[in-house]
Amino acid sequence: MTRPRTRRRALQAIGTGFVAALAGCVDGGIGGETTPRGTGAGIDERETTEPPGQPALSPAGVWPQPRFDAANTATNPDGAGLRDGEQYWRLDAGYTPVVDGGTLYNTYRRDQDHTDLTRRDPATMAVSSRTSLVQYGVNGPPVVADDRVYVSTFIEVFCLAAERDEVLWRGPKMDGVQCPPAVADGVVYVNSGGFEDVPAHLRAFDAASGEERWRYDTAAETKGTPAIADGTVYVAARDGLHAVDATSGERVFHQPAVSESWSTPVAAHGAVYALGGENDDSLVAVDAASGDVRWRNALPTAPVATADALYVGTESGVAALDPADGSIVSRLGGGGTPAALAGDVVYAADRGTLRAIDVNGDGELWSYETERVQVTDVISQSIGGVTPVDGAVYVNAADGFHGFGPTR
Repeated sequence: MTRPRTRRRALQAIGTGFVAALAGCVDGGIGGETTPRGTGAGIDERETTEPPGQPALSPAGVWPQPRFDAANTATNPDGAGLRDGEQYWRLDAGYTPVVDGGTLYNTYRRDQDHTDLTRRDPATMAVSSRTSLVQYGVNGPPVVADDRVYVSTFIEVFCLAAERDEVLWRGPKMDGVQCPPAVADGVVYVNSGGFEDVPAHLRAFDAASGEERWRYDTAAETKGTPAIADGTVYVAARDGLHAVDATSGERVFHQPAVSESWSTPVAAHGAVYALGGENDDSLVAVDAASGDVRWRNALPTAPVATADALYVGTESGVAALDPADGSIVSRLGGGGTPAALAGDVVYAADRGTLRAIDVNGDGELWSYETERVQVTDVISQSIGGVTPVDGAVYVNAADGFHGFGPTR
């Protein structure tokens, strides 16, 4: 029997899809299945087609991985969020970025036959250099670590020089990669969901050489980016949460309470947070050491984690949870799914609207609604990624790439 699509189920669909988008599972499509920006096909003609953007932003700080760090917390506690903001420009400039060392990195579908890694000026989005990668789409935001940039495709990982157009290594062929890799302590972890005769598995590669260190077979569909914390790698699969020793590749535990294959785990507070699964409308907290379930809460979205709280989307707006038991300790207002937090500002995506919300209780600080656009025969209004740094917020939306800065 088909389950009724309740408000909660609708929120879960939005939240899970948005988490997948933030993890990079949709940027540029897989195998060129989505309409690429930059081709002129189905793109809103009001979008500026060439950078640089004007007026220029004044960004500072870093956001080096899709969810800021290898634990996937999506939080920069040392950052400064925009307490008042406005759109500076909207460009045809590619997909969700990361920022490190004064450079913005993102992927751009130049045409039907070229997907590039671009290195850009984060103030204007002007391209300083680009590296051609593949003829099809890639798995979204790059990952920057130790002066290298890592980008995954459906079948392999590219390791590129951060400051110049050079591929340092690529490979190996491992069909079924759906999201960006995770990078920590000189190791690249790549999760493959499996494809045809390739079983689902997790691999670890030396970040400098690309040499394989170990392989762990999950044996069940898994599509999210791993989380790394305290020497353990966590991946969510359809049969549960797998914890793997980061050095040896040996299993630490397997917890079947988590069964959402698209879930990107979040490691914080000595726990791992992930979504329950298709038939389980809950956020599950698993003890990171023992694998025991600490608590579960009937919430349909993955959290943004700070040192003392979890921020989630609820039916009545963004809320803060107590990590100890999952109870709601405060309601912040606004709406949508929290995507990122910088300083005391959490950014939430409410379908096509970006909302900036104060974590200390001052409510919604400002918001911006992106435009509806027609791509082929589909009307779309959505946000696929939010990247905040000091003095700027970059948003990848259906209607283009947005740069937000302080109100002038």
